[in-house]
Amino acid sequence: MDNFSLTDHRSFSTIERQMIWQKPASHRTSSVELRIAAEIKENWEDPEMKISNILLEGDAGSGKTQLAKALSADLQLPYTKVTCFADMDKSDVFGALLPVVDSDEEEDQALIDAINQTDTLNAVLQVIKDHYQVNDDLAKQKLADFVQRIDEQKSETVRYKYYPSEIVRAIEKGYLLEIQEPTVIRDASVLVALNSALEPNGLLNLPTGVVPRHTDCVIIITTNRNYQGNRPLNESLRDRMQHAEKMDLPTLEVMVERAIGKTNIQEPELLAKMAEIIRLLDETAKANAIKGVAGMRSYFYWANTWKQGQDVLESLYPKVLYKLTTDPEELKILTQRLEESGLLEELRTLIQLQKWGKPSDIQTSARGRVLTDEEADQRNIDQLAEETFSLSESEKKIETENEATEKALEKEPTELQKETLPVSQEERSEDVEGKSQDDQDQAEDISNKMSVSDMEAHDKEIKRELNKEARQAMKGTIHEKEGLIIHRPTFTPNDPEARKLRKQVLPVVDSLSRQILDLLENDESATYQKSKYEGQHFDASRVAYGDLRNFDKKNPPHEQPSLAVAIRVDESGSMIRDDRIEAAKKATIAVAEFAQRVNIPLMIYGDTADVSAREKTSLFSYKEFSDDFSWLTDKLVTMKARQNNRDGATLRIAATKLSQQAATTKLMLVISDGQPKALPDYTGKKAKQDIQEVLSEFERQGVVFVSAAIGQDKEEIKEIYGENRFLDITDLNEFPKQLIQLISRYL
Repeated sequence: MDNFSLTDHRSFSTIERQMIWQKPASHRTSSVELRIAAEIKENWEDPEMKISNILLEGDAGSGKTQLAKALSADLQLPYTKVTCFADMDKSDVFGALLPVVDSDEEEDQALIDAINQTDTLNAVLQVIKDHYQVNDDLAKQKLADFVQRIDEQKSETVRYKYYPSEIVRAIEKGYLLEIQEPTVIRDASVLVALNSALEPNGLLNLPTGVVPRHTDCVIIITTNRNYQGNRPLNESLRDRMQHAEKMDLPTLEVMVERAIGKTNIQEPELLAKMAEIIRLLDETAKANAIKGVAGMRSYFYWANTWKQGQDVLESLYPKVLYKLTTDPEELKILTQRLEESGLLEELRTLIQLQKWGKPSDIQTSARGRVLTDEEADQRNIDQLAEETFSLSESEKKIETENEATEKALEKEPTELQKETLPVSQEERSEDVEGKSQDDQDQAEDISNKMSVSDMEAHDKEIKRELNKEARQAMKGTIHEKEGLIIHRPTFTPNDPEARKLRKQVLPVVDSLSRQILDLLENDESATYQKSKYEGQHFDASRVAYGDLRNFDKKNPPHEQPSLAVAIRVDESGSMIRDDRIEAAKKATIAVAEFAQRVNIPLMIYGDTADVSAREKTSLFSYKEFSDDFSWLTDKLVTMKARQNNRDGATLRIAATKLSQQAATTKLMLVISDGQPKALPDYTGKKAKQDIQEVLSEFERQGVVFVSAAIGQDKEEIKEIYGENRFLDITDLNEFPKQLIQLISRYL
């Protein structure tokens, strides 16, 4: 192997030589490792292009820490690491002040001498652990008790010594430093304090003076992607990384090689099949927003169960699947995908070959085959495992019943319902052909909690009450004697268009919702809790007490911002132009996904007018505030351009419901392409006056109105709603993003 050493000119202490990682026999050098090591070595003497800051980003178990340690061996640099945590502050980055005292007690003197010879806080704790033979938590308690005991001896003088952090020590002495998971830190400014040290010829400003960065220091930041509790890496910190690597699972060949090295199992074909299963589970979990990880750690421990004589089909659960999730629905998605792939059957066949010899001696692995007692004993198969990995008769029955339910929904629709069920025979054919992908897409929508039949019953139950409330809201208005009906849209379960539009908006929703959740979680008040063992603010008045409670910490906020959102969508005939109704669908779907993730109360209405002489105003209740998000996307795609629009009636009904919400901010979003028009004379000055009366009345009740204009009548809409209530949507492709950003500003 090539020599990538950077430290041939250096002499290390005994401890530092021990810190240089030694590659175990199980290590398999990857192409990524060789490429990074070669690039570092090649550019090391070039002050302008030197690579000393590296970012490794990938899923848990993808080998980030293993690669960092391997580079320690390649570059011949002592390896050390710091694992970040949520409450980490700048004292954890730069070090801390601790009291230095003397004692007359014989039992303490040896410990004091040992402590005085240490360089870091971690080293102090290690001395205490070794002295008292205790764990980390007890060592910290021993330190506190020790200091308190010293204080009780009435020592006249208390001296403080600065103990640098492991980060400072690595930067000063020229080690390879791995900073693990900095994205979990709540205070984004903590690691930004390292920016000056990340520069070429960087410096650290410490309480004891300025510390220059050692020329041999290499800093590697390792972080996971999009995990719960993680925040985006600060842009200034990311920009100072001279090399970034996206870490994914290695190739099958590398996975097998590493497994052989780790477990000493000499069955490459079996290990390869297990590796395929790991990769499939990892891909399926990501596709269906399952938070767990199927990585190399899971693979190694699962493979090791084979060496221990366990049934790998059964050990798949505790070693892999249950690490991904324990949710029954998510487990069903994963096991179903495994069964569809055929990998489990192939693995069973390989196991049979190992245990019973030639293929000719093996019975065909058909679903539901009855095993002999002897074979069942040998394979250690129980009833639960059989039921998990195959589709049972009861499951088949349920699927048949669901299909029957879906067909029943298509029968005998009303006149308006016919408009909301535009599913062609061609679309149904495509749906059948893409069944596997559709099932996966359906699993992605975790909001479908309620069954189709339950949703039908729910819609029927609340429809009467909704119409009663609407007519009550119309009393005393110009719409009182007009025929008004509120509909609950009939939808097609797992509509292909719904899945398509949802996929299109998910990247924007994912990005913005993560940002908002990070901001909400990181929001802190300006007040402080006094007398803490650690924190950001030093309280000198507490030093005299000697109990180490010398710091302050910020209090979390007492309450989160409160917001409720109502959306009204114009479903007039003009919305068919330039795909405006399609843009409205995407925008409402995006808002619904965002509201669900950020936990915003949401109501969505659509409306049209003059459907019939009896039905002057038609409202479509896609979601009430009291509804959950079940089948919402499937409902929203039933929006369509219909007849006229009687804006004032819909706005009054929606605003009435919104004003009753217990929220600090009540936001009404109006999506329309033009000025209102309905028979016989609802247009022009009359319609404008009606709408402005609604705005004035409900703004006094705390409702904020914003009209998103997506058509040619933008100036007329601006005149009706006013400059401060107007949002010009020029680019319909940006509409979903703009709408979510607008809502975010009110959080």
